[in-house]
Amino acid sequence: MTRLTAFFLATLLLVACGHSREPAGAMVPAVSEAESLPEAASHEPRPAALPFRLDVTMSGDVRRALDAAGARLAIQADYWGKSRRGEDLIILGGETRDISARDQSITLAGRFDAGQVAREVSGDPKVKVSAGVNTDGGPVVYCTEFEEALPIAVETGGYIHCELISE
Repeated sequence: MTRLTAFFLATLLLVACGHSREPAGAMVPAVSEAESLPEAASHEPRPAALPFRLDVTMSGDVRRALDAAGARLAIQADYWGKSRRGEDLIILGGETRDISARDQSITLAGRFDAGQVAREVSGDPKVKVSAGVNTDGGPVVYCTEFEEALPIAVETGGYIHCELISE
């Protein structure tokens, strides 16, 4: 028992005196408070992609008006998520595709930074897809929008339909 007590007292004495295994001349870099916070540190992006199919249909009037104006339909996909710190939205990126005036299925890339999602987003990333005419002065069309969690969009695909409002 006395050996154990002597060992315990010696260990306590070494800890209390600040003894460390560092060599006497070793410098330990100081870490500022800002560097110790995870939000303040710079993070390497972790690219991820969840491509999904989008079916685009349009009325015959839309096809005719786009062809007559020499215009195309612009498909805009915005990727976002809800912030972990409240109700703010975190923008994760987006993409735009111009398509010809016909019914078709396209594949959108679904690219985002998975590291940013892990750090800042509560739940799954989401996608909102909208469409419109890509030139000023072209026909005015109304297109439905598609909005869904990105993992569900991968499984189910999306759908947009466009109708002509005016030429």
